Amino acid sequence: MFRSGTTRKNRTGLDNALAAVTSAAAAITGRQVVLTTTKFDRFARNMAEAGQILTGLRERDVLFGLGTSIYHWHDPFGKLFLQTLAMVAEFEANLNHLRTREGMAKARARGRRKGKQPKLPLAARKTIHRRYHDPDNDASLADLAEEHSVGRSTIHRIISGTAPRA
Repeated sequence: MFRSGTTRKNRTGLDNALAAVTSAAAAITGRQVVLTTTKFDRFARNMAEAGQILTGLRERDVLFGLGTSIYHWHDPFGKLFLQTLAMVAEFEANLNHLRTREGMAKARARGRRKGKQPKLPLAARKTIHRRYHDPDNDASLADLAEEHSVGRSTIHRIISGTAPRA
């Protein structure tokens, strides 16, 4: 199984799979070696990457399988089909990036923040910050954490930054 990643550098699962398939394995088993994936867009993120990987497989005499079909890079139809799949996979990835950015822009326009939402409401964060930094108040991290039913690390994040504001 390949691990997800957006660039070729971040895909150690794919690198391990590519390293495992060699023509030497074919020589030992006496059979043609096939690298198979269920979805092309999980295999390559763009046309350049697909071409690089498939060329490397061809140089090692390894076939490429997609689902239950095996495609030969030497065959003109197979090459055309794989290049078309790579083009569609890149198009889908680009659409996904576009949709994600549009969704983030809409959320930002509605005042929504990206990432994990704060565990405590703004009023509680202000109170914690004020009480901890008040010299007349001897509230400790542990006391504030217990009072608000959160971990000490949550309290530490609140008191370490500037005073919370909307």
